Order: sequence, then structure tokens, then C-alpha cells
Amino acid sequence: MHRKQKSVELVILNYNGRKHLEFLLPSAVRESELYGSECSVVVIDNLSTDQDVEWIMETFPTVEVWIAPKNDFLFSYNEYALQSRAEILVLLNNDLVLLPNFVAPLVKYFVNDDVFSVGASSMDWDGEKFISGPAILIHHKGSYRWPYDCTIQTGCHTFFTSGGFMAVDRIKFVRMGGFDRLFYPAYCEDVDLCFRAWRNGWRCIFEPMSIVLHRHGGSWQASRSKGVERLLLRNALLFQWTSLPMNQHVLSRWYSNLKVIIGRLLSGDFEWALTLLATWLEYISLQPQRTRGPATSSELKQVLRKIHQALY
Repeated sequence: MHRKQKSVELVILNYNGRKHLEFLLPSAVRESELYGSECSVVVIDNLSTDQDVEWIMETFPTVEVWIAPKNDFLFSYNEYALQSRAEILVLLNNDLVLLPNFVAPLVKYFVNDDVFSVGASSMDWDGEKFISGPAILIHHKGSYRWPYDCTIQTGCHTFFTSGGFMAVDRIKFVRMGGFDRLFYPAYCEDVDLCFRAWRNGWRCIFEPMSIVLHRHGGSWQASRSKGVERLLLRNALLFQWTSLPMNQHVLSRWYSNLKVIIGRLLSGDFEWALTLLATWLEYISLQPQRTRGPATSSELKQVLRKIHQALY
């Protein structure tokens, strides 16, 4: 029996990004047409001031444009998902190019009801090397990291899928409330989202047959600025402290953080130390408002066992 195609939207987040869209939109339209009538291309425009909307409508008449009520960064996805009717949303940064046969490998997994997200692989802008792979969780001395293993380019489970090029089950995304505004305006929101999905009993998958070329940091013009470095550190710390178990006693944990701060100050790294201290104080102030606690050690072990299992 022929299985009905899932309805898909390639949803591109944009703000004054015509210089990127000139590369991405031709590939997105091509891949939409290749998948068939159940796939469309939508640009979420965060109130661009450079006539992006007019240019898109004139140059790519088949592309839908949804104008966000305000420039809410990637959290515009949350509002868009509420009004969309597609079964699967493929969330895309605007600083990409989609390589041929991008959609079908991502979508095929959603025949399984327990799949939440499927992430593509990415290569550098010249297409010379892979710059993403399945994400792994590493724990060392009370601190966590979640790097990509770029050496693995086979389909497998992953700790998280990149919010810049991943497909999500729209209903599940909405049910979980989308991206958590704790991580506004960006960074670690995709890690948090996928870990919540794993805790809900859903799966996140890495699919290397779907590939994007990624101009890394293109969507953030000041991607190497001190402000972005502070944001990366803040959000990484908040994700760990709000979601992952700390095996140390709470007092010894804060004592350990204090030692790190003092060490950084003595080494002259005032920016890092002050960011950690400010994030620590923010975390403490947030605690009474949080309705979701961190995973227990046994819960995390159970999630990691699932991640290490074969896909089928």
C-alpha cells in the first residue's frame, strides 16, 4: 500500500539576509519541488529593514513569506509553529545551501511515532570537510560538554540536532512549548529542546545523507564578538545547571565554581569570571520560577543508553 507523504515546510529564519538568501532560496525551491506537492518553502521574516520581503516575493513567487509580529530572533519559530498546519517543520538558518536530495532522508524517520527531530549534516562553505556529526555528551569533573563527532557520518541517534538545519515533528514541538526563552536570543536552545524530547521518551536522529553547506556564523554578523562569547558561556552554564545532574553536593558545587572564578580572575580573564558569576546569580534568582527540575543521574543514564542504541 502506498504511504501518503508527510506534509513538510522548509522554514527559513531571516533578518536582512538577502546576501544569504540569494544562495539558499534557489536550493530550497529545488529541493521542495523534488520532494513534491506536500513540501513548501516559507521564510519567517523578522521585520527586515532592507526590502528583503519585496525581493523574495518578486524573485521567488512560490516562496511564502510570514512576517513575524516582532524581531524575536529564533523564537519566532515558536509562534509560527502554532499557526502552521504542516506535519514536519525543517528549521533552517539563512546562511546555508541545501545539497541535492536534502528533504527525503530527513523525513523518512517520521513514520515512527517516537521520533522528535532529525538533523542534517553540514560541511564548510567550500564543501571540503564536515563540520557537524552526531553530538555526544561528555562529563568531566562536574562539567558537561556536547561536541559533534564529525568523524561519524552514518545515521544514528544524537544528543541533540542543530537548530540551524533540523526537521521537527511540529505537534511535538508545540506540545513542548518550542524553544525555551531562558536561552534568548540564541545558543543552547536546540540542546535544551532535544534533551527535553529525550526525557519525554522521543528520539533525536542524525542523518548524514541530508547535507547543507554552512557559512558558519553568517547569521550573526558579530559572531566572534565578546558579546557572543559571553552569551555562549551563559547559556551553556544555564543548560547544565537547569537540566543535567550534578553529582556533587550543592555546596561543594558552588565552592568549586567559586574556585574557578577566582582562578580566572587571578589569570586576568575577567570577562569569563564575571560572566560565570553573573550567570550563577541569575540561576539562583530563577530557581523559584522553574517548574522543571534537572534530570537525575539515573534518568540521564537511561537517556544515554537510548542514544547509544541502534536506530532500529
